[in-house]
Amino acid sequence: MLLALTATSACTRSNASAGAPHAASQASQQTKASKAQAEQPVPTLAPELAETFAKAQSGDVYAKTRLAEAYEKGEGATKDIHQAVTWFTKAANAMYRLGRIYATGSGVEKDYVEAFSWYKRGARAGNTDAMYSLGEAYEHGTGVREDIQQAVNWYDQATLRGNKAAKAALERLGESFDR
Repeated sequence: MLLALTATSACTRSNASAGAPHAASQASQQTKASKAQAEQPVPTLAPELAETFAKAQSGDVYAKTRLAEAYEKGEGATKDIHQAVTWFTKAANAMYRLGRIYATGSGVEKDYVEAFSWYKRGARAGNTDAMYSLGEAYEHGTGVREDIQQAVNWYDQATLRGNKAAKAALERLGESFDR
């Protein structure tokens, strides 16, 4: 990696001297970022989590969740709440996106029940878009039996966390949000 960075920096410096001043700025930023990254402590993982880490990096939502739990509890990893939050967020986002894929039928057979299931997981993990999507599912009976009270509940949860679409949905349903 160092070799690649050095080659990139040399190439960028060469471009800068050939009349590309922006490239010199980029080279300086890359060098600063590399130094800052090298100075940060690297959280340690037990060997048995190496495969989980690799799967998490490749997008496996269950591996992301397992890794987040390991960081949160300090089991098999250095206890690091920042890393736990990072991996839980990545997992929640992945869950929401899986729900969207099933809801829209993007590359898979459209399945509203499966979409609902992933939205619920994402919402429980804190993704506000998933909370909003659960509200929509309950409001329209998509993948679940229609339940306006549940719709309002999920819209409310998303609104509490700053989701503007959820706030608009509450207003459309005639619900006031006084928090």
